[in-house]
Amino acid sequence: MYGLLLAAAAALVQSPVAGSVVKPGTIAIVAADSLTTSPAITRTFTDAVQRTLLRTPFLPLPDANHSLYVAKVEVSQTQRGVVRSGNDRSDQPGMAAGLGGLSLTLPSGKDQLRGLIVTRLQVTVSLRRDNHVVWTGQATTVRASGTRTGDPSVVATALSDALLTWFPRQLPGPLSVP
Repeated sequence: MYGLLLAAAAALVQSPVAGSVVKPGTIAIVAADSLTTSPAITRTFTDAVQRTLLRTPFLPLPDANHSLYVAKVEVSQTQRGVVRSGNDRSDQPGMAAGLGGLSLTLPSGKDQLRGLIVTRLQVTVSLRRDNHVVWTGQATTVRASGTRTGDPSVVATALSDALLTWFPRQLPGPLSVP
């Protein structure tokens, strides 16, 4: 029993962010360099992180040279096969019926193959003055491309909201977002 407690205490001491206390202050959001993620996708995710941080006691600043903290945003997307799905009918006009403007969409019976995209968002917050990491978190989701829920802006909002709900508390581990 005592050995288990000692091992847990040693793991906490060795963790670079375990003893860090993150106090509210200014924070700049920057994108990590990525050769595999398009600048448009990266910008979508950094914007989502900024919007989420606006709901916290931390004030996002546009200039990393004047903030207390720097939040580095890393995003990766990988296609992991395909999934068969029905048409996403949300964007298609419905057939209007004569009773009070009731709108119905009739199924076409056509399924489509869509790419199954694994998206991972990692945010690392460090002190600007010495780059000491004070918080880090990671969230992952799998969505079908070409659907409302697979739209990059929807994915970015879902991942940043789920991840930064924890900030500045430490996460128990990586999050999986449905």
